[in-house]
Amino acid sequence: MKKTLLSALLGLAIVISCEKKQETTENQDHTNHTENVAAETEAEATHDDHADASANLELNNGKKWKTNTEMLPYIQKQEQLIDAYDDETGDYKKLAADLSTANDQLIKSCTMTGKSHDVLHVWLTDHMKKIDLLAKATTQKEAEKIAESLEHSMESYHQYFE
Repeated sequence: MKKTLLSALLGLAIVISCEKKQETTENQDHTNHTENVAAETEAEATHDDHADASANLELNNGKKWKTNTEMLPYIQKQEQLIDAYDDETGDYKKLAADLSTANDQLIKSCTMTGKSHDVLHVWLTDHMKKIDLLAKATTQKEAEKIAESLEHSMESYHQYFE
């Protein structure tokens, strides 16, 4: 009888211990995720704070601005995604998600400073709004118009940056 009772108590203690450990792990995972999201949001906000709000989309004394080499792959990726998108059959929600991912990487890779950064930020802010609109589109027809505006956005990028 004592052995049975002792075994039952030991088993109960193990189960309770495992449940508490599982709760702790889940809470820690949630905390880590929340901290990561907060850090990404703070990084984007910090990036935004560096931009001069009075800047306009303009050339650099008649010449194109230079984009740093670390950012170019993410600009090119967005352009490839937009070029490959089929207005009639494409999954515009996936396009928006893929563009958003490339855009996040673009922002994280930004080391530009000064006027070139400020002018790029003017273009990027408008470009990001278009990506957000695409993500919120409710019909293929609406998405088609937004995808076209994203094509124009990339043309605008090439007009002002190299």
